[in-house]
Amino acid sequence: MIAPLVEEQKKVKAQFHLNCVYLYFSKYCNLKCRHCWIDPLFSTDKLPKKDEIEIKTIISALEECRELGMTSVKITGGEPFLREDIFELLAYLKNNKIEIVFETNATLIKEKEARALKEANASQVAVSLDGPEENIHQSLRGIAGSFKEALEGIKFLKAENLNVQVIISLWRKNKDYIKATIDLSRHLGVNSVKLNIIQNISRADKMVGGNEILGVKEVIDFYKDLKEKLEKEAPFKVIFDIPPAFHPLVDGQLKDLATCGIMNILGILGDGKISICGIGRSSDTLILGRIDQNRIKDIWNGHPVLKEIRKNVPGNLEGVCGRCILRYYCLGKCRAEAFYTRGSLLAPLSFCQQAYEEGLFPQSRLI
Repeated sequence: MIAPLVEEQKKVKAQFHLNCVYLYFSKYCNLKCRHCWIDPLFSTDKLPKKDEIEIKTIISALEECRELGMTSVKITGGEPFLREDIFELLAYLKNNKIEIVFETNATLIKEKEARALKEANASQVAVSLDGPEENIHQSLRGIAGSFKEALEGIKFLKAENLNVQVIISLWRKNKDYIKATIDLSRHLGVNSVKLNIIQNISRADKMVGGNEILGVKEVIDFYKDLKEKLEKEAPFKVIFDIPPAFHPLVDGQLKDLATCGIMNILGILGDGKISICGIGRSSDTLILGRIDQNRIKDIWNGHPVLKEIRKNVPGNLEGVCGRCILRYYCLGKCRAEAFYTRGSLLAPLSFCQQAYEEGLFPQSRLI
């Protein structure tokens, strides 16, 4: 049943068009999230920062990306609304009919910000919410009042009838509150919830060392239990970002799964550096150039790192990923995590490899 899906994915992944730019618009954030893999600098003011790239340079780079076929931009951070020129960026994207996906902690969103996203035709606004009450949310986000401000931000977004997705990061302290957080999200009128497994990158290293991150078996058991509970309730879109191999097939297809589009994306960081995604904040090896110094076309068509990815992913993935029948679908899930933890773009995803070594990887997904 999976074979047709795999063959179709082989055709798609063989094309290397630049479809989407992940724009890490600010180097700064007004929260101190303990698990953040981008590891932004802390700031609460919106004054221009000398170490952030100018908006005109960003727009010029996006024009280069449009020439390569880019049709969408995911704006993330740090916190994008810490830069006042975000409104200029949104206007540019709207005027050029570029799809916008926006990620925010929502603490700075009021009527003006929500309306700007609506006017720019943002297709989705993702908001971080890690618990159904202040102390649970704040224990991960690190700033008092962030829970109340996030809820207010969501209400402003929904007042503009925007497509809002709540993103929950799963860890030991909020595990027993996930269902309540989903219920709260439903009550707030959001369109969907995405539940993320915290990646062992950057700040999360300390959480792993402190046993604050769930083990593989705990995550798998939690996923199964939550899935059973949600199936008994009225339909509401909840996406659990566990690797595709652990999801069941629905009518012979894998549905609503978040997979990395590594073959068709490029990351632009807040200081103008170019990487495969936000991993450039943690690994100088994966810095491909700078938008104020290099032509994006030259990087996209000729950089050795991108050539290696296109040549070897997913056909030469190592470990369990190389044996998984879904490798042409998920491409090893997250190459950034593989590189950060094992120093290779071809290394297996830690979650899947650990599951395999513990006898938890589904045998039906192995060649």
